[in-house]
Amino acid sequence: MENPINIWLMRQAGRYLPEYREIRKEKKDFIDLCLSPEIAANISLQPIKRFDFDFIILFSDILVIPFALGQDVKFQEKVGPILGEIKTEIEKINLEESLKKLNPIYETVKIISKRKKEKKLIGFCGGPFTVLNYMIERGTSKSHNKIKSFIKSEKKRAEDLIDVITKASIIYLKEQIKHGADYIKIFDSWAGLLDNEEYDRFIIEPNKKISEAIKKFSSTTQQIFFPRGSSHNYIKFIDRVKPMILALDNNYPEDIYDISIRENIILQGNLNPQTLVEGGEKLIRETKEVLERFKKNKHIFNLSHGVLPQTPTANIQKVVEIVRNYNDTIKAR
Repeated sequence: MENPINIWLMRQAGRYLPEYREIRKEKKDFIDLCLSPEIAANISLQPIKRFDFDFIILFSDILVIPFALGQDVKFQEKVGPILGEIKTEIEKINLEESLKKLNPIYETVKIISKRKKEKKLIGFCGGPFTVLNYMIERGTSKSHNKIKSFIKSEKKRAEDLIDVITKASIIYLKEQIKHGADYIKIFDSWAGLLDNEEYDRFIIEPNKKISEAIKKFSSTTQQIFFPRGSSHNYIKFIDRVKPMILALDNNYPEDIYDISIRENIILQGNLNPQTLVEGGEKLIRETKEVLERFKKNKHIFNLSHGVLPQTPTANIQKVVEIVRNYNDTIKAR
């Protein structure tokens, strides 16, 4: 019998769920919410109770790393994250001491681990370049001019900061694993901003360091890498980082299918989040197309990026039903 297709969705815990929005009415400060173990654990489990996904993902945010490194991080409704100045001596910071600020997140992982039953728990961090992007832009950006200029005009400083973020991320992920995470995921959401040597230095090298450090620390922990927007660089990423699981967006080389079989890589993806919002026949058709597209590969069904806030829960339920029915068809073969 073929392997059944597991399913979870990026950003499955959070903003589109009415039960989450009820919590947010009371808990206004987002970072404080991430550092509230019992509440964060309950939020992590909300989509499991509603949709019975195969994976739980820790409810947190990639910007807890800048927060731990001393940068002010706030979230403003309808604006997003707003970050303060980078701490001047950040390269000399005591990482072990600074990351103690994130102890409540490890407690969240521990709580979920005790309640997860047969589900698998995914811990995560941001890709170092993606985190640096937010730190330099001091929030979201459409042009990303500040980060592009920074890595060219202050390359040594950029490399030093990337190295600090990479080391902090490794410590952070190890602690999540210690407290019960079965998988870890590295969200390099802005990897597509770079190419050539800059891609090698700021995407490949940090992700490779994380991969090797985690494999050495816990060889049984599955690692998911998501270098979003990498396009033709996905092949290079596979060759250099050697991911166990590779999450794909909507644009990647056709060679990925054969390469992943040869290298025994699980592929994750890649329904368009906007299709999930629209629903209807288009959603049914494209969900089935994703399942067919990856049918020769080891595959985890997911999106090409996170669930959008306006997504109807009924559409998510429909996708889960389609995937479960597909698995029933596999069993019957």
